[in-house]
Amino acid sequence: MRIDPMIEIENLFVALGGKPRVEAFTLCVGRGTFHGLLGPNGAGKTTVLRTLYRAQTPDSGSIKIDGKPLNAWTRSDWTQTVAALVQEGGSLQGLTIRDVVDIGLMHMSLSPARRTARTDEALAIAGLTELADMEAALVSGGERQKMHIAQILARDPEVYILDEPSNHLDLCYQILLLDEINRRGKTVVATFHDLTLAARYCDEVTLMRGGQAITTGAPNAVLTRDNMRDVFKVQGALRDGVMHIDAAIR
Repeated sequence: MRIDPMIEIENLFVALGGKPRVEAFTLCVGRGTFHGLLGPNGAGKTTVLRTLYRAQTPDSGSIKIDGKPLNAWTRSDWTQTVAALVQEGGSLQGLTIRDVVDIGLMHMSLSPARRTARTDEALAIAGLTELADMEAALVSGGERQKMHIAQILARDPEVYILDEPSNHLDLCYQILLLDEINRRGKTVVATFHDLTLAARYCDEVTLMRGGQAITTGAPNAVLTRDNMRDVFKVQGALRDGVMHIDAAIR
């Protein structure tokens, strides 16, 4: 079955500090697909995402979103099409939570009323309405993560790029916010350390090791006992949507 590609990565190579971090990485993500990048620390997952949201320039290879190379996008079109939740963040000094969510809408063609409505709705979904006027730099890690997810929800792009979206979140909000993103039916590429959470949301996953893609497929076809042993160095497998780990391999 031929898919309608939203993200096309071809033979990507990225070196950092003179050392390869991603090599010969190829991936096609269909429109409306929730795709997970899985693997141990240092596998290259975040580096792939950084090239997707244009924070890292690849040394070679090509990336297209909705058929257009990354350098062909105007700022306005990019803002309306792509949004990223990242591990690193800029200065929040002097900004309220509401300010941060609203800033994400700066380059979108929205009336003041519509911009306010989107901000208020996203704050409510993230459970931040009562904290909206707090200084963003002073809130907890979980509240900060909810704030950045609210910023993306307010933009509601066609492509969500999420680096460890469940970081710092209580279990309730891990489910609530990922349910909301999933409900919108947009294209999502996300990294996960929690493999059960990945299996819950991902239509497909790519297992990475040493900067390379090992295999891609449905979670239950990828998170097998053999792959868990070879890539994660544990005895275990995905069964009935739940990751079962028996032991680590020394």
